[in-house]
Amino acid sequence: MKLSKNDKAFIQHVKDECKRLGVKNHIKNVKYVKLSPSIRCSGYFDDGENEGVRPVLACSMNSPIGLQILVHEYCHLTQWQDNIKIWKEYNKKGFKVDEWLEGTNIRNIKKYIQLAIDLELDNERRSVRMIKKWGLSIDTKKYTKAANAYLQFYNWMLQTRKWSKPNNTPYTNKRIVSAMPDSFRMDYTKLPKRLEKLYKEENI
Repeated sequence: MKLSKNDKAFIQHVKDECKRLGVKNHIKNVKYVKLSPSIRCSGYFDDGENEGVRPVLACSMNSPIGLQILVHEYCHLTQWQDNIKIWKEYNKKGFKVDEWLEGTNIRNIKKYIQLAIDLELDNERRSVRMIKKWGLSIDTKKYTKAANAYLQFYNWMLQTRKWSKPNNTPYTNKRIVSAMPDSFRMDYTKLPKRLEKLYKEENI
């Protein structure tokens, strides 16, 4: 993807903010980053609080949607900086989703999945505002459709108990993205049957 002047300015802004806030910047020209030994992903932000380590913002800029991923992960950093209630709550309980994915039985897992969805929904709304504010070369309607595919994936994960593969993510799967609305007006508490069928057919 060819970066515009605004895109480059935004990337520099993120790097400058990381430096200012003492966040380790792992924004690299790679295809994926490792979230854990078993999970490869496009990017992440970890405030390091639970492990008592330095915060990290990681993003694989060689991905075709590297800029979108960077916006998304940087907005997680802004949630942390703004010290919003849901960020603090997720920090205390969100690890239960990871433990569940790794095989531990967790009571009321739906509650923790919903917490993750609520956190991500706030973040996706921030991301769309950030894209508009910086005038980035990202289509916000397309971005919102992909974001909805990602948000609803959490409900699908309740059935599969597995994270998506880096080469077949909900937000890059054309059939799933095209089935999504371009606004954040969905019911994020359950996966509609038509979408459930689609996630299954696409082997997400």
